[in-house]
Amino acid sequence: MFVQLLKEFLGRKAGERLSVSDEDGNALIAQGLAQPVTDDLITPAVSKALESAFGKFSDAMNLIVEKNLKAFADAQAQSHKHAVPALFGVNGHGDPKKNFGDWLLHVAKNDEAYLEKTYGSVRHKAPLAEGSGVTGGYLVPTEFSTRLLEVAAEETFMRKRAFVQPMNSAALQLPYLDITSVPSTGTSALFGGVQLSWKPEAGTVDETEPKFKMLELKAHELSGYAVSSNVMLQDSAIGLERFLFTLFGKAIGWFEEFAFLQGNGAGKPLGVLNAPAALTVNRNAANQVKYVDVASMLSKLLPSSQRKAVWTVHPYAIAQLVQLADAGGNVVWVPSVGGAQDRVPGTLFGLPVITTEKVPALGAKGDVMLIDPSLYVIGDRQQIEIAASEHVNFLKNQMTWRVVERVDGQPWVERPITLQDGVSTVSPFIIRN
Repeated sequence: MFVQLLKEFLGRKAGERLSVSDEDGNALIAQGLAQPVTDDLITPAVSKALESAFGKFSDAMNLIVEKNLKAFADAQAQSHKHAVPALFGVNGHGDPKKNFGDWLLHVAKNDEAYLEKTYGSVRHKAPLAEGSGVTGGYLVPTEFSTRLLEVAAEETFMRKRAFVQPMNSAALQLPYLDITSVPSTGTSALFGGVQLSWKPEAGTVDETEPKFKMLELKAHELSGYAVSSNVMLQDSAIGLERFLFTLFGKAIGWFEEFAFLQGNGAGKPLGVLNAPAALTVNRNAANQVKYVDVASMLSKLLPSSQRKAVWTVHPYAIAQLVQLADAGGNVVWVPSVGGAQDRVPGTLFGLPVITTEKVPALGAKGDVMLIDPSLYVIGDRQQIEIAASEHVNFLKNQMTWRVVERVDGQPWVERPITLQDGVSTVSPFIIRN
């Protein structure tokens, strides 16, 4: 709705007409700060007034941006030896006039021409919508999106260990060997149907062919939003860059990894916990982690995964792991020399132990897992979109930022693998039940 201010409000002068949400407009009217506009808003006179008002606002934003960037460059030039400025970016490597903070400021201003010319950013519009803000956003430049994903990887373990497949479209089919067929004794399913046999001289060689299946990856949308003060936006491009870079990067990493571990595959990645390929090992005692549990889990692990697998445990499981004892009552995980004086061991049976809140609670299925991330495929659309809107929290003088990433993830194995004895089954994903 359109309202006309009766009093000065948040830097806007009395008499100025604004386009706000119905909720914000009614709140302003109820407080006696504005009145509804009922005349024809499309007349040339009103259009000219609005154009002038927003033009002044845009000019003010430009002055703020230029002032802060100039102050930043001047301060850096004076504060370091040999007048070498410390710039934006990782470890101070970057350009003070071309950086994530500057890019975000121009997204907030919806300066499409500047963003396309300086960063090559193209605006993504929502279907049947032409506006900016909540209906459309800008693709994050490659150098910034790469850094965002690096921040995400620093806080996670799956992405940096998994097989990451770039996606150039909304869907991608990835071929893989069918290694889940039950083999005959003395043969292996690990080669997708290719078998060798011993033959006498001049004997006929039996023909075997590899069997392939297709893994379909779909770019599911992971999205969310954050709110920042317009005061911070105006006063500090440096603070804005660091705040949003860290916030978006860590949030993307957390929600990605939660889905890679526990996702159900419905509009999101299929996590290892719900994968048909996972094998379960029943716990020896309720709400307890026993030596027999972890030993049984290790025996079910795919042999080729025994150098690449990791343990994932709920934080509450650590109290029991440090007291892990064998059948004779001997503590086996914490060294007998040093004991509680030393740090908690980082490996169990030589494999890394990762404590994370992204697994189910202690006592639930999956509170302890043994998984090989290298046999998990992440389909990465390699595009992150950010949009800004000043209207959502207009009365709070806040800018709302929306971030959208598109990604998928699935195990690279369809079902548990039967070994050559025709009876024993193993998997790269072992779940304690």
